[in-house]
Amino acid sequence: MLNIEVIHIDTEGGHKAEVGPAPQPPPSAGRGCGGVWLAALFGTTRPLSSLVAGTIAAAAAIAGQGRLTLRGVAAGLAMTALAMFGFAVNDIFDYRKDRAAGIQRPVAAGTLSRKSAAWLAMAMLLAACIFSAVAGSSGMVMAVTSAMLLLYSPVAQRYPLCKDVYVAGLCCAPLYYGAVAGGRQYPWFSYAVLACFVLGREALMDSDELAGDSKSGIRTMAATLGRHGTARIGTALMILAAVALAAGAHGRIATAASSATLVSLACVFAWPGLNQSRRIYWSRLPMLLGSVAVACGSV
Repeated sequence: MLNIEVIHIDTEGGHKAEVGPAPQPPPSAGRGCGGVWLAALFGTTRPLSSLVAGTIAAAAAIAGQGRLTLRGVAAGLAMTALAMFGFAVNDIFDYRKDRAAGIQRPVAAGTLSRKSAAWLAMAMLLAACIFSAVAGSSGMVMAVTSAMLLLYSPVAQRYPLCKDVYVAGLCCAPLYYGAVAGGRQYPWFSYAVLACFVLGREALMDSDELAGDSKSGIRTMAATLGRHGTARIGTALMILAAVALAAGAHGRIATAASSATLVSLACVFAWPGLNQSRRIYWSRLPMLLGSVAVACGSV
């Protein structure tokens, strides 16, 4: 259960650009850049993706206690901060790969130094620990998840074919953390549905990032199965998870959230004029809605 996203936890948040065979590092931005530096800090934390992790932890804790409580809110803030820590650490480890692939994340683009990103990561980890203490439990879950976030980039670079499964497992941690904080247990099927959706989304991202990964010497699933084949597998897994959510919904909140998940996901894939990168970006919405449905006991 503890093997999550983010979390992917996320290879997302960057925009690809065409680069030459030997890209040169841009000058690193310092604190004097003011707003640019603050925007880089904000972008490095991937607030939307981090919010998904926090929302599922808070929803699970609140559902377990049956009402809105300080413990539930603190659990959500703790997991949000921990996800932000993971994204910052990921950018530090991956800055050479991201730069070679032309992915314009703040650290790779030079608008945020690795030192500043490291300070940011430590601040987010400290915040996660403080919020976890307020939540009053689940310290071991936080510790294990933190370790797995630190290990993600080295594992993904050494064993790229395993990274999607790693992320899918890691993304189950917020649900488990919220369940422990709220004193509630979820069946294995809840974790399986959540992991299935994340696994599909990661496969879709692999197909979209194939060119950049190839430039970095990273052979993901898309390099083995082909870009279009991987995209079809990813799409099928995401739809399968959404259908399972809708079929297993119980209660008004879970039914509404799971139905909204299925409808919004259908819109993401069917909307005309969207390229694959934008579909991946907007898939955060059904992922967020699906997380709420799972936490409210839909499966």
